[in-house]
Amino acid sequence: MFDKNPDTGTRASVPKRTYRRPPEDERIALRCNRKELRLLDSFVSSGEFGTRSELMRAALHEFIRNRTESAVPTPPTPTGLLEAPVRLRPDEVETFREYGALVANNQPLNDVLAQLVRRGALELQVSELVARARGAVRKAAEERAQVQALETSGRDLERQGVVGR
Repeated sequence: MFDKNPDTGTRASVPKRTYRRPPEDERIALRCNRKELRLLDSFVSSGEFGTRSELMRAALHEFIRNRTESAVPTPPTPTGLLEAPVRLRPDEVETFREYGALVANNQPLNDVLAQLVRRGALELQVSELVARARGAVRKAAEERAQVQALETSGRDLERQGVVGR
C-alpha cells in the first residue's frame, strides 16, 4: 500500500543547481559583525573605496600580495629594484603615511619608505643614537677619571696632614 511515494509534495523542495560559474567569476560571502560593518562603511563613506565589495577585493589582494611576497623572493623589476617586505607597527605605518601625505606630496607608503631608506634618514637617526650613546660612555669615563683624581688628591692631602678624616 505504501510501497511507492506519490510524486507530489514529498520530493526535495528544489534540486541543487549543477551549473557553476567559471573560476574567475566565483563569489564568496563574508560574515561580519556590526562593528566590522561600520568600519567598512566608514572607509566607503570617506571616498577611499566606492563600495564594500571594492574595499574587500582590495583587502584580499593586499593580503594575498603580502603573503606571497613574504614566502617567495621577488625577482628584480625591469628597473633593477627589488621589493622587500617590511614589518612595521601600526603607529609607525600611520606616521609614515602621514609623512607621505604631508611632506612627500601624497606619495604612497612603499615609495615613502624606499625614499627614506635611500636617503638614509632612518640611518641618520640610528647614527645619532649611536653617537649619543658613545658620548654618554665617554662622559661617564671622564667623570670616573675625575672622581679617581679627586680621591687620589684627597689621600695625598691626608698623608701630608693638611686634611684629616
